[in-house]
Amino acid sequence: MKKNFHFGYPSLCELDEFSNLLKDSWDSNIITNNGPLLQKLEKKICEVLNINNYCAVANGTIALQLAIEALEIKGTILIPAFSWIASANAVKWQKCKVKYCDIDPKTLNICPNSIKKNIDASTEAIMPVHIFGNPCDIKSILSISKRYNLKVIYDAAHSFGTTFNGKSVFLYGDISCVSTHATKIFNTAEGGGLICNNENLKEKIKLLRYFGFDDDKNVILNGINAKMSEIHAALGLANIKYFSKTLIHRKKIYSIYRNELNNCNNIAFQEINKGSNCSYSPIIFEDEKICLKIQKVLMKNNVFAKRYFYPSLNNIKNLVANEACPNSESISKRILCLPSSNNINNEDALFISRIIKNA
Repeated sequence: MKKNFHFGYPSLCELDEFSNLLKDSWDSNIITNNGPLLQKLEKKICEVLNINNYCAVANGTIALQLAIEALEIKGTILIPAFSWIASANAVKWQKCKVKYCDIDPKTLNICPNSIKKNIDASTEAIMPVHIFGNPCDIKSILSISKRYNLKVIYDAAHSFGTTFNGKSVFLYGDISCVSTHATKIFNTAEGGGLICNNENLKEKIKLLRYFGFDDDKNVILNGINAKMSEIHAALGLANIKYFSKTLIHRKKIYSIYRNELNNCNNIAFQEINKGSNCSYSPIIFEDEKICLKIQKVLMKNNVFAKRYFYPSLNNIKNLVANEACPNSESISKRILCLPSSNNINNEDALFISRIIKNA
């Protein structure tokens, strides 16, 4: 049977490692509501990433919404036009105004100059995205946020294991939000998390996660049901044992693609900042025509690459229209993310690279 190479395959433990963790849950009948597996997962993540707190939630989108709610933001939030739609959705669902910024065409991250250009009297926060796990220009963003008194929520959806200055990238900004969706470098099938350094804010997020209840079941805040179940936590506990290997693997697969395709005149690569987890393997073509041609050739060979992210968010008219973001619009039309999960081995990456070179 011919092998399929999918962009979005999850990196998974053995099935029995997952199911064994659920035996106690079945015996105790505790499968949600801040159960022991969830608490164990949060502690394990802190240990693996060397961070002080982690609040697990149902998904990465609701993590962003909780961050906006916890910081009591009501005005405009600046986000990059080159991102997944969840970034804009979360802002809109919180009844805040979205304003898109353009990106640096090399790093693909939000451009500090575009941030400054888009700040006005209504701006209350910046939501930069560490695109494909590549750390943003954190120093510039910090400087801008201090100068204009803006909150910073990092959309760190891709950034489990990413570092900046030798520390987890989650430790920067007012709050960092991560996704542990199936396609991410570490996954709980569905899930996400919030990380912040402020003790009061951390406790507020925990209240918001569970209807605003405190430990005595008094309603302290207007919260929501954002809890992660024990079933998802069990999968996370089983998968996290392999995270260091997965991290090494993703970097290796990315380096193979880069080495093999680096001499192709019409292919460019994201400029990688130190500390990137290389969780995805994007390649950027000279124009959209070539991108679509290569995608079609890959599909004929059972290689399912993804146009990620496409389209540029500012071009989705029924969401939020915005002024032009030329770098984001250009990159989004001519980028493909190649398969890089644990299902892809070194020979697979060489095979996929040969298809692209031959095409």
